[in-house]
Amino acid sequence: MIKRDFNHPSIFTWTIFNETWGLRTHVEENGKPVGKYLPETQMWVSSMYYLAKSLDPTRLAEDNSICCGAGHTQTDLNSFHDYLPGWEWENHLKQLTENSFEGSTFQFEPGFKQGGQPKINSECGNVWGYEGSTGDVDWSWDYHRMLNTFRKYPEVAGWLYTEHHDVINEWNGYWRFDRTNKFTGIEELMSGMKLNDLHADIYLSTGNEICTTVKGGERVKVPLYLSSMTDKDYGKQLKVSFQVKHTNSIGETSLSTLGSKLIDYQPYAQKELESLSIEMPDAKGLAILTLQLEDLQGKVLHHNFMHFEVISETKLPKTQILSVAPADFTQSKWSVKQWNVLDGLKVNGAGNGFFEYTIKLDKSINVNVKETYFLIELSAKELFVKDRDQKEKTNVDFMLGGKASPSGNPNSYPMTDETLFPSKISIAINGEPALTITLTDDPADHRGVLSWHHQLKDRKLREAGSYGYLIKVPVSKKQLNAAFDKGELVIRLKTEGDGGIAVYGKSFGRYPVDPSLVLKLK
Repeated sequence: MIKRDFNHPSIFTWTIFNETWGLRTHVEENGKPVGKYLPETQMWVSSMYYLAKSLDPTRLAEDNSICCGAGHTQTDLNSFHDYLPGWEWENHLKQLTENSFEGSTFQFEPGFKQGGQPKINSECGNVWGYEGSTGDVDWSWDYHRMLNTFRKYPEVAGWLYTEHHDVINEWNGYWRFDRTNKFTGIEELMSGMKLNDLHADIYLSTGNEICTTVKGGERVKVPLYLSSMTDKDYGKQLKVSFQVKHTNSIGETSLSTLGSKLIDYQPYAQKELESLSIEMPDAKGLAILTLQLEDLQGKVLHHNFMHFEVISETKLPKTQILSVAPADFTQSKWSVKQWNVLDGLKVNGAGNGFFEYTIKLDKSINVNVKETYFLIELSAKELFVKDRDQKEKTNVDFMLGGKASPSGNPNSYPMTDETLFPSKISIAINGEPALTITLTDDPADHRGVLSWHHQLKDRKLREAGSYGYLIKVPVSKKQLNAAFDKGELVIRLKTEGDGGIAVYGKSFGRYPVDPSLVLKLK
């Protein structure tokens, strides 16, 4: 291999073994065979390092890209392969950097120790961070958390993401297997931001948390970390512009904070900055803090953002909201299947069918209204392989590959891409047609903030990143008066033909709203 490829310009290191594959010897312990990385094998691997160096003294060489409990022997790079859920990177990198120093034996086999080798995570991502791998899932959320955290720990000098495009048994690529697009949605969450911002030379990180729950009116301290990996001279100071936009419980978005500050800068700066102190709006909903870093001539260097789920009992002025939870439908009927997610934070119906919700009305409700509408977050609902009652027959070992459906993994929820799954639905109010609309797709990406935020930390995923479209159905005075006479408003969401409907609540999806009747008062 070295003889063949020595003159290739892109090669900077020879990695002789991958993840200790084939280097363990079966020995008996307590009457059972176990694999051991024996000292004599370690010495032989070390000799292979020296052989590689003798064949090509111009490049770095690695004995083994370590994984699964094995360590290094003789190497020019302290490389390792780690796959973790987004929330685990902080503790992991903290432990790694605290325990790895010149002279330490951390991540080295007995008889060998750390020298001055740079540390690099030469395979990383979330695809193997979850139980049984992820299957096809939005990678952008955990990717964002991972890179935010890497930039806090400059001792980790590099990382390589798995992978460029989907392969047979891993759907963790930036692109599909056929190189068609996947969509992260980050450019819609923050204007001007692109995926390249997560690879920027100069990076402003808020740390591992990219969504946290806070109280309305609370003053929040947001940590900031500056990471520069360039020798370019951008002057002695940079400008950080920030703003907070808040979407309330009926989907209205407003600007609540706007500001800027100067920070000191020098090439290759790696430091924690003074925290950003921000007062949260005193209204329940979802807020986004956007950060823009630029030089004093106005050249934009980096974008980043984080979210806040705001909990508050404060009522919106001149507004009455009558809500039901997604799982509190009074009727449903589906030709294929109906099921709920995380105890009803989201409900799904597949095939031809309907959900019906009943909102009770009584005389305590103010009828002096200027506008009334029904508000709900909906998406189409594709019946993925993992959710079918008759499971896919496969004996695929995801580590070794084989034919399996991308949506067959229990954790999967296919990431938004160029293939759409539309569903035409009709909405009726008290039996009268009110709206017919086509739900464009059944998407899952970074925009499904609340679906990611409310995942359990148990290395399993439950429709992570999925979200819908905010649908507003006007209710006329005639319909409202008729509803008051009946004492209830009945809303039916029905597919026109086959398809499916997913209903999201205030703690799942993109918008912090439950299915609600909204009355705007005079």
